[in-house]
Amino acid sequence: MTGLQTTARIAFGCVTLVLAACQDPGTAPTPTVPEGKLPADQPYDDLPVLLTGKGLGGMEAITAGALRREGLCLLLDTGSEQALIVWGDGTRIIEDDVKGWAVQFSSGLQASEGDRIVGGGGGLPPAAPIANFVQGEVPEECADRPAVQVHSVESVTRVAIEPMGSPDTRAPPPPPPPPAPSFLDSVKNSPEGSGAEPAEVLGIDDPREALFAHMIGGLREGEGFHNRPACLREVDGAILARLSDRFTDVFAAPMCRWDGGGVVLRDDDSPAVFVDARLECDGRSRCVAEGARVFANMGGEGQGYIMRPIPGGWSIETAGVSWIS
Repeated sequence: MTGLQTTARIAFGCVTLVLAACQDPGTAPTPTVPEGKLPADQPYDDLPVLLTGKGLGGMEAITAGALRREGLCLLLDTGSEQALIVWGDGTRIIEDDVKGWAVQFSSGLQASEGDRIVGGGGGLPPAAPIANFVQGEVPEECADRPAVQVHSVESVTRVAIEPMGSPDTRAPPPPPPPPAPSFLDSVKNSPEGSGAEPAEVLGIDDPREALFAHMIGGLREGEGFHNRPACLREVDGAILARLSDRFTDVFAAPMCRWDGGGVVLRDDDSPAVFVDARLECDGRSRCVAEGARVFANMGGEGQGYIMRPIPGGWSIETAGVSWIS
């Protein structure tokens, strides 16, 4: 059958091959191309998020370690692990003239980045999402970590800031390194036609949902990891519900956590995978995207994609940009 080309089509979680020349013309409307990044960039506050406990009581163990910050998360570094801190009532976050921020305890003591604290508390059960134990919303970047309660702080050992010195005796610092190129910018600038034959994801209007479906479908068809539960990062409830109708064992990111360098499902500690989908759409004809699957600290892969709307769904073409760890 000379001149006929095959196109990979994903529909309802299955992958089939169809002949493009025999494809039904279709009457489904072409999806709308949104504008901007999905999900939307979250506003970044100069202060980390302070989480306080909900109905925990006071655990009897002694908890000690150095206070660390990663993004919005406040962590206790015990030397063997870093755990998200769930504080006791009366704790609050304040601005600090020296270090930029500090945690103030009901006793009047304060601690900030690098300071060592000793207090009462204990590790929280890893099988349940951290959101079960705290008041307020847990940022997703913090929700996959182990967690520890610190309900009271008995002592703080401050870590001093190194003095700047005078201009006459202290050499100027070296210039900062140039910023790393954005992965999505690299996808945007990749040559046309540098990827494989495009796949079609049908029955989905939202481009990010379509990319998630493509990533999960590829995972389920693969070898070795296809049975792993998939925890989707920054997914809203409506998209998660629709994807759960297509695929089994699909969860929101907080239902997975890190354990010993690997990703596991909280319910039963079975090996799992984080799935991420980032897009930047031009509002006209296409989206550039990054789809990633992460199984462990040194086990992950990401691929660049070019997405275009087609009647009834989306065309997803790999770009010549990818990463692996």
